[in-house]
Amino acid sequence: MVSARGASARVLAAFVVAAAVAAVVTWLVIKPDDDGVPPIPRVESVTELGPLKQHPRVNGRDNGQSAGVGRRSIWVFGDTVTREPWAFISSTGASTTDLRASDGITITSTDVFGTAGPVPTNMIPYTAAEKAFTAKHEKSRCTPAKDANCGAQIGLWPGAIVADPERDRVLVFYAKLCRGGPENSRCSGPLGHGLGTGVASLDLTTRRVTRLTATGASPLPSVETAADPTLFFPYRTAYTAAATLVGDQLYVYGDCNSRCHLARVPISAVADRSRWEFFSGRDANGAAEWSKDYGDAATNLSAGSAGNSVIRVPALDAWLNVYLPPLSNTLTAQIGSSPAGPWSRGFPLATTDNAGAGTNYAGFAHPEYAEKNGLVQYLTYYQASTYQQRLLRLTFDG
Repeated sequence: MVSARGASARVLAAFVVAAAVAAVVTWLVIKPDDDGVPPIPRVESVTELGPLKQHPRVNGRDNGQSAGVGRRSIWVFGDTVTREPWAFISSTGASTTDLRASDGITITSTDVFGTAGPVPTNMIPYTAAEKAFTAKHEKSRCTPAKDANCGAQIGLWPGAIVADPERDRVLVFYAKLCRGGPENSRCSGPLGHGLGTGVASLDLTTRRVTRLTATGASPLPSVETAADPTLFFPYRTAYTAAATLVGDQLYVYGDCNSRCHLARVPISAVADRSRWEFFSGRDANGAAEWSKDYGDAATNLSAGSAGNSVIRVPALDAWLNVYLPPLSNTLTAQIGSSPAGPWSRGFPLATTDNAGAGTNYAGFAHPEYAEKNGLVQYLTYYQASTYQQRLLRLTFDG
C-alpha cells in the first residue's frame, strides 16, 4: 500500500519535473527592453518565516496562489494529500482573516469560504460526465487489456486567482487533465495529459463554486465528451499562470514555455471568448498591440514553474513579475511599467531553502499582505522535499 508521504512525493514533485522538461531557464540571458523599463530595485533583506500553518489533516499540497478580498485572503491549491484517512484531491482552497504575515500565516479552514471543517474538501466541481468517466474507468472495475482508459481520472488544477469585488466573486483559472490511465494511453502517468483550461467563479454571496460556460466560440472536445462548454482554451494555450485586474480590464498570462503570452478581457465579459484579445507585440512607437487571434500572441514575461505573480508595487511605481524558474531554487523577478511590460531582465530576489534535496517550485507573491506601500512583500514557495508551503519576508530598499 502506498503511504501518504510516498504518494504526495510522487505526484506533487512530478509537477515540477514536468514543468522543467517543458521549459528551460532563460532569465539570465533575457535582454531588457530599455525603453520605458523602470530601474531594477535593490533587495535590502530576506527573512525565512517557516511553513504556513495549515489544516492538521493536510499532508501536502502545491501551487498556493492567493487573492485579497476585503479583510480576507483566499488561497487555492493543486494536488492535495490528506492524512487519517489518506485521500487525494486535485483542487482545494482555504481562506483566512489573518492578514498580518510578519509572524506567519494561518490558513486552517477547509474551503475557500472559511469553513472550519474536519478535512479539506474538493474546490472545483466536476460535471456529471466527468464523474461518470472516472467511475467507468475505476481500476477495480476494469483491466488495461479491455479498457484503454482503465484507471483514468479527470483532474482540475487551479492556477491564477483574481478578486472581482464589484461582482462579489473571485475567479480561478484552472487546467483540466486526464491522468492515471495505462502507459502510452491518452490519460497515462500521474500528470496525464492536458485537455484544456477554464474559469471557475467563487461566489462570495452564495458561497458556491461554479465553472463558467464559455460563449462566443465553438466548444472544445474533451476525453469524456465531444464538447465541453466549460473549456475556454486548448491546453497548449493554457491561460492559467497569473492574472491581475486593472480597472475593468483583466490581464491573464499563460501559454508558457520559457516565456508567457498575455491575454486581456473586460472582467465583466470574462465568459465571452469573442471579447478576449492577445498581446501581439509593439508598434513603432513602443505601444502594445492586441489581436483577437491567439495565434498572433507574442511572448511577454518570463515563466515560472507552476505559475507567476504579476503585482503592482506602488512604492516602486511599477509592476513586478515574481516567479521561481524551472530547475532553480532562486526566486526571481522582472520589473515593468505596465501589465504588458516592457519587462526588465530577470533579477534574483531570494534563494529558497530546498531542505538539502530536490528543486522547489510554485513561487508566488501575496500582495494583500504587503507593507510600506509594497516595499515589504511576503512570498511563498513549495518545498518539494518536505511538502511544505514556506513563507519569506522580502524588503526592497526604499
